[in-house]
Amino acid sequence: MRKIPISGGPHSGKTTLLNALRKEYPDAHLLEEPAEKVISYELAREEAEQSYIGTFPWNNYAGFSRLVLDASVELEEAIPGEANLVFQDRSIIDNIGYNKLNGLSDLLPEISERIEVANYAFALFCQPVGTYTPTVIRRETPEEAQRTHEFLAEAYDNSGLMVVHLPAISVTERIQLIREVIQ
Repeated sequence: MRKIPISGGPHSGKTTLLNALRKEYPDAHLLEEPAEKVISYELAREEAEQSYIGTFPWNNYAGFSRLVLDASVELEEAIPGEANLVFQDRSIIDNIGYNKLNGLSDLLPEISERIEVANYAFALFCQPVGTYTPTVIRRETPEEAQRTHEFLAEAYDNSGLMVVHLPAISVTERIQLIREVIQ
């Protein structure tokens, strides 16, 4: 099994790239972004339970970080055994960057251990494309998005994995680069 994380700061074209990879490699298994999964779940739970206060990056980053790490591990453990090629919208490595960005160190030893056993083939790291626009899930300012990108780049570059940095080029050109690396 070849597990290939795709990362980059907010608005780096990861979702667009993953959608294109889904078409290019229809037999590949794709993993959703753990943080978005957690945020969506917490928002839905807040709506369903009036007294519940969700755990989000904007109100409890330490608690949110734990939830994201758990979701990352859960998603990776659920990869079907017969999957040959897996593209991941972020990986456990992203947890290093986000924890360091937020000045947290408690989970770093556990995260590092989990990265060692994750067995990633290599990583794809996307450079930002276009203009950053906040959403309900992504609430950073453009400056915060750039800082996030820098911390994630450092986490990947220090991960020990081969990291393919994808420039801010068209999705078609990014797919061509990825095809070359996979072959």
